[in-house]
Amino acid sequence: MATPYALVTGSSDRVGKAISLKLAQMGYNLVLHYNSSQEKAEKLKKEIRGLGVGAQVLKIDFSKENNFEAIFEELSNRLNIAVLVNCASDFYKSSFNDPGVEHLHHMLRVNFESAYLLTKAFVSCCKKGVIINIIDTKAAKNQTVHLDYLLSKKLLKEFTLVSAFTLGPNFRVNGIAPGLILPPKGKDESYLEELAKNIPLKTVGNLAQIQQAVEFIVTNDFLTGQIIYIDGGEHL
Repeated sequence: MATPYALVTGSSDRVGKAISLKLAQMGYNLVLHYNSSQEKAEKLKKEIRGLGVGAQVLKIDFSKENNFEAIFEELSNRLNIAVLVNCASDFYKSSFNDPGVEHLHHMLRVNFESAYLLTKAFVSCCKKGVIINIIDTKAAKNQTVHLDYLLSKKLLKEFTLVSAFTLGPNFRVNGIAPGLILPPKGKDESYLEELAKNIPLKTVGNLAQIQQAVEFIVTNDFLTGQIIYIDGGEHL
């Protein structure tokens, strides 16, 4: 059988990049999805090929309507896709004071609908596999200044559990919910360190800990329906 591929959405930077590198180190070829960061994706492709595995890039704008069935069918006809990591995400503040549903529609389409449709396409085109949804420790909370983002991640969390129950035994579905791992754009490490004073372990995490969770999920054949919080206890 051909060497398996892993498709990672939002792979060109931050958490998605770290996950892609870990899967490459584990021997997987990579399909690296990006939207606007083509230069970063091409650089990562070169880096991954340097590890001795294959890599190719895939551009999709998740804020637009896409035919995921056709996209996945074309990929699966050429590649043995064994792992799907739904990592692509958008993040910004919104609240009950924002009029209308524009923010909600955007967050649902990018953060949830893409994972929903890719999962359905994966299951339709492939006989078995592993699915990892990157959620957020915020999905366990209700107090927020990111209302529409929070709702999209809560929905992804519940979809992870429904998928795990429904798609077994051929597909295992789990989630990773990161906490204080990387500062948001415009902030630095000191921002995270200040927030860490209020969580049980009182420290900031790192990308290597996300990578460890990915390896655990992929290699443990008896694991499904789990949300692994890499957050120092913040969700508590």
